[in-house]
Amino acid sequence: MKKNTMASPRGETESEQLAGILRSLVAGTMLMSLVFVIVSLTAFNELILRSVVICAVVSIVSSFVLGLIDEGRVGAAGWILFVLTWAAISIGAYISGGVDAPIMVGYVVVILAASLLFGFLAGALFAFLSIVFGGFLIYAEWTQLLPDSFEYSPAAKLLIYSFFFLVVALFQRMSVNLTRRAFARADESETRYRYFLENISTVTYIEDVTILANMIYVSPQVEKMLGYTQEEFLANPLLWLDIVVPEDREAVKQESIRTSKTGETFTMEYRLFSKDMKLVWVRDEARLIRNAKGDPEYWLGVWADITQAKQAEVEQDRIVESLTRRTVQLQTASEVSRAATSILELGTLLSTVVELIRSHFDYYYVGIFLADENNERAVLRAATGEMGQVLLKSQHSLPIGNSSMIGWCIANNEARIVLDVGEDAVRFKNPLLPLTRSELALPLRARGDVIGAMSIQSTLPSAFSEGDITALQTMADQVGNAIETARLFDDRSRLIKELETKNAELERFSYTVSHDLKSPLVTIRGFVGYLREDARKGDMERFDSDLARVVNATDKMQNLLGDLLQLSRIGRVINPMEDVDFDTIVTETLHLALNPLMMEEIKVEVQEDMPKIRCDRVRVVEVLQNLVTNAVKFMGEQREPVIQIGSYGLDEKTGFPILFVKDNGMGIDPQYHERVFGLFNRLSPEGEGTGIGLAIVKRIVEVHGGRIWLSSEGNNKGSTFFFTLPAAEN
Repeated sequence: MKKNTMASPRGETESEQLAGILRSLVAGTMLMSLVFVIVSLTAFNELILRSVVICAVVSIVSSFVLGLIDEGRVGAAGWILFVLTWAAISIGAYISGGVDAPIMVGYVVVILAASLLFGFLAGALFAFLSIVFGGFLIYAEWTQLLPDSFEYSPAAKLLIYSFFFLVVALFQRMSVNLTRRAFARADESETRYRYFLENISTVTYIEDVTILANMIYVSPQVEKMLGYTQEEFLANPLLWLDIVVPEDREAVKQESIRTSKTGETFTMEYRLFSKDMKLVWVRDEARLIRNAKGDPEYWLGVWADITQAKQAEVEQDRIVESLTRRTVQLQTASEVSRAATSILELGTLLSTVVELIRSHFDYYYVGIFLADENNERAVLRAATGEMGQVLLKSQHSLPIGNSSMIGWCIANNEARIVLDVGEDAVRFKNPLLPLTRSELALPLRARGDVIGAMSIQSTLPSAFSEGDITALQTMADQVGNAIETARLFDDRSRLIKELETKNAELERFSYTVSHDLKSPLVTIRGFVGYLREDARKGDMERFDSDLARVVNATDKMQNLLGDLLQLSRIGRVINPMEDVDFDTIVTETLHLALNPLMMEEIKVEVQEDMPKIRCDRVRVVEVLQNLVTNAVKFMGEQREPVIQIGSYGLDEKTGFPILFVKDNGMGIDPQYHERVFGLFNRLSPEGEGTGIGLAIVKRIVEVHGGRIWLSSEGNNKGSTFFFTLPAAEN
């Protein structure tokens, strides 16, 4: 609470009042001294000398005192007046017979005057001096130190007493006037103070010093501020606490209790409910008032209505927040635009964009979904936070349609916003994101087509303003175009890589074909001459042998050309893609690759519950058949041959299931792990085949978007061929 001060009402100052009293006292004393002289001259000859002396002394002292008053030395003038008057009375008593002298009554006048003008202590001082001097007079009289006493007639004594009685009456009149004027000034001051309190804009109140702080007075302005009348507050001393907003009440109560115990000034801003339930902000400042003994009397305080100031603060904060948010939007848009133009790798672009938007806007979660090639499902391609990584690893996707906000957004090419997630039936409630309170789905467009959507989620309700939506949609459009650019770049990079690979293969192919086809042709040409010689000699046995060699060479050349033709068709001749259980492909492959006798000699272990994949079924059967056939062919001298087929988690890069074919056969030295997948690369020259089989396997796997690699510790340690294929969409 704030201590209120008010200027003194207009009128005389204390110094001016004292000067006026002294002037009146001097004037009255001089007048009565003059009257005393006149009366003495006319009726009391024995008092003429004394009256003249008194009048002369009074005149001299009065003149000196008035001079001091005119100089502004009012206090000094008063003390000099009383001291000299007391001294004159004391001298008069000494020369007039001691304590019996009538002039001793003058001490009473000095004591009263000093008490009236300078307070109790001044009167007590002169009383003490008078008593002490009276004792001295008694001693002097006893020791005969006093001069001869002067005998006054009764009439003279009456005159002297009358003089001092009139002076006392003068002081009494002055005291009464002074008291009346003090009361008048007090009434005027109280009236002005009350008028001031009841006409200022703030509300003044008084509370008792109990812990509860009961209100015992409140100024009438409270009705204008809060709608409650002064009488309502006084009828319910705790009404002020009842109308404090519940969120602020406990803090106000605790601060009130604390300051009541410590006596510190109470200062606090809080909210009150007016009678019509409007919110009123007040600044409450109260100070503990103590009495003369230092004991607490009451709390005096004021309520200042600061509602407009608070509203201005809120508006200012809103403007600052709006400008800050706009700055963040522009900064984020700039960084997203920079990323969109500088990052061409799609995965890096998407992860950079979602993290930029999440961090700059302080959102809970941001994710980007892209439509699949059939435009049936929206697949999550980038997401923020730990839960986002979990969703990415699980290959999270949503159907395009009306079953989710993302699906609806892509299907309708419109943004969808939910200010409170509990009220939207279309929204997909993700258990991994339980803190979401509001969500925004924005379409990603490229060349007029919707290619996906961006999901933005916040832990706050109504977190998205119109400005946010506009800015975020602009960013989403930039991202959509950047995605298309990145895709084109990826396609271009892939085509360049494929072209480089094919050129390399073509070079190897040209060399290998010229080498491997030349061998049977040389054989055929050589043995044609032998056939002619055999026919001329009629050696039919030799003829049949040479003819068999020619036929064998043509078969070898035919197999080689067939494998090359098959290799060239991979990627160009595509069968329909379908979702197939890998178990089914394994079963089909084993029936093709192994006859019943092999099934008895070789132990085949097939893992249960293998994943469902999306593939060209015919081609994948070729892959598995080639790998199983190689495992049987290169089993070596293994007495207990074992072939294992199964799955091994997910690929970290693509999320595809990892599949494998493992054997305990001859194994492959690590230095040949890459070479075995090349054209016409046979590790054993004595082995059958053209050396194209694993090249075909690799081509089929890569056409599906997967990869294949080999793991083997070396000779007679077995081999494991790992490969990845895309998971089924459903």
